[in-house]
Order: sequence, then C-alpha cells, then structure tokens
Amino acid sequence: MFLSRTNPSEQQCLRSTPSAQYPDVGRNSCCYCLLCRRHYCRRMFLLNHCSYRTYILIIFLCSLAIYYHSLKQTNHGHVNTPTSNSVRIFYLIRTSARFYQKRLIYLLETWVTLAKNDVFFTTDTILPNISKSRMILTKKTCGIDAHTMGSLCCKTAHDFLLFQKHLSRYDWFCHFDDDQYVNVDNLQKYLSTLDSTFPYYIGRNSWPDTVKRSKEPYPNPFWFATLGAGVCLSKRTIQLLKPFTQNPSQYVDGCIRENYHDDIYLGFLLHGYLNITLTKNEHFHSHLEKTFYSNQQTFLRTFRDEITFGFRVGNRYPYFLPQIDKSQLDPYRTSF
Repeated sequence: MFLSRTNPSEQQCLRSTPSAQYPDVGRNSCCYCLLCRRHYCRRMFLLNHCSYRTYILIIFLCSLAIYYHSLKQTNHGHVNTPTSNSVRIFYLIRTSARFYQKRLIYLLETWVTLAKNDVFFTTDTILPNISKSRMILTKKTCGIDAHTMGSLCCKTAHDFLLFQKHLSRYDWFCHFDDDQYVNVDNLQKYLSTLDSTFPYYIGRNSWPDTVKRSKEPYPNPFWFATLGAGVCLSKRTIQLLKPFTQNPSQYVDGCIRENYHDDIYLGFLLHGYLNITLTKNEHFHSHLEKTFYSNQQTFLRTFRDEITFGFRVGNRYPYFLPQIDKSQLDPYRTSF
C-alpha cells in the first residue's frame, strides 16, 4: 500500500536486496551484514515516512470535513450558542387563596406563562388550577394569613424549605409578591452575568440609608431589600443560609428576637452572620415607590430596561402605567 506513494527510485530501492545491489560482496562477510542492516533501516525509514504523510493527509481531510460541517450548521442556524436563557432561575411567588382573583390571576396570564416550568408558590391553602407539587402550604404552620411580623416571617421561612428542596436544579432563587410583574428576559440577562457559586443577595434597598443597629450580636448598620419587589439569592447563599432556615420556627424566632420583619431579618442574617452585603439593583420596583417615574417621558424611555413593577390592587395596572394612556392599555394583558 505504501509503495505506491513512493517515487520510482524509492520503490526500486525497497524491492531490491543488498546482494542485488552489491553482487561482489559475499553473503557470509561482515560487510554483507552491515549492508543488510543499512538496507533494512533505509527501507523502514521510507515506509514510516510514507505512513506519516498518510496520517497527516487523513487528519487534514477530517479537519476540513468538520470545519465544513460546522460552517453549514452556522449558515442554517443549527448551532446551539449559549444565551441568557441558560441560567436556571427558581421563581417563587408569595400569595394566598384570597388574592387569587384579585392579584395572582393576572400574573398567571402574563409573565408567569414565560417561566411556568420554574414558578412555585408559597400560599396558605391550595390554589385552583395549579399543581400541588408547585405549592408549599403555610396555614397549618403559620395560621390565618395576615400582614403581621409573625405571619410574614413564617411564610418567608417556607420559601427556604422550597429553595432547599430544589437546590440542585437551580442557580438562582428569586422571591416576588403576588402584586409584581416580572420582566423575565431582563432578569435572565442580568443574572447570567453573575456567578451563582458566589454568595449574592440582590434587590432594591428599601430605605435610602442603612438600618442602624447598636445591640449585640453584630452591632453594625446593614442594608436590606424589599422582599416583595423581588429579591434574588444565589445558590451559594442558599447553602450558607441553611443553618438558619432549617425549619420555620427557627426563622420566626429570629424575627421576633430581633424585632425585625421578614425582609429586614433576612438582610441582618446575611450581613451579620454571613458577611454578605446587598447587591443593589434599582431595576426592581414595588408599588410603594409612589414617586417612581412621575415623569412620563422618563418612564417611557426606561420602561423596557426594568426587571419588576408593582401594581395597584384597584385596577391591576402596574403602578405607573395609568400615567401613559388608560384608554389604550388592556389592564388584563399587561406583559413585557
């Protein structure tokens, strides 16, 4: 096979023997033995050289074929390139059965449809048209739903039970209240720029300044984020919080001991015990920001850059959308 790739002189050399090339040398002489060895080495060199060239040619042709195949896929849009959608986000909505028609239904008809496979609910009792596997019920543990420190801290404690249950499947764990619209694409794009193996605590600071704390333990000021407007925790943060969130009573007792509501206590835990500072993101907005985007032109210019909006209970609009044009806006289909 390899002889055909050598030139005629090489082929003749390979076919010949020392006795044919040197007829005057006796077969039993030392010279004849040396000539045989020399002939053998030269022959092997030529064969190996041919083999080497063949391998190089095969590698070149394979590489060319692979390049052509990838180029063809690129032209037809078949190459899977990483996108912001590759980030795995756990969306948790805190609600209750009494707010299903007043609030939650509008989330289910809008942004939830864009992430429905990754949306879960903390609720007092079973919600209609939602799989039980996507809910964690709080009434038995937390009692009647109320907007009190104990009730809120108890429901938030159940968030972490769900987070821990699904820890292996997700990179980020985000909490939202049932009066929030979420721009799923913007959230995915933002979180895809961060490393979930690093301890992150992300949200919008509730107060313009830190919480002033002077008592032990950890008598230091700290920031906290408005939980309802949206707070995202990285997988690493959830892992670090496990010793403090293993059961609801542990979290509730901490809230009562420190006299902090659920979101303030979370900020305290993260800053004081774990040295995790709030990463501020001003693209999270709650309905409490009464002066947010009071200028219509500013609002329109920045609207699509935001991540969450709170809406007013009375008319389902995101809080500031009525300032645009109510007559042209469908209140039931507000979506990003």
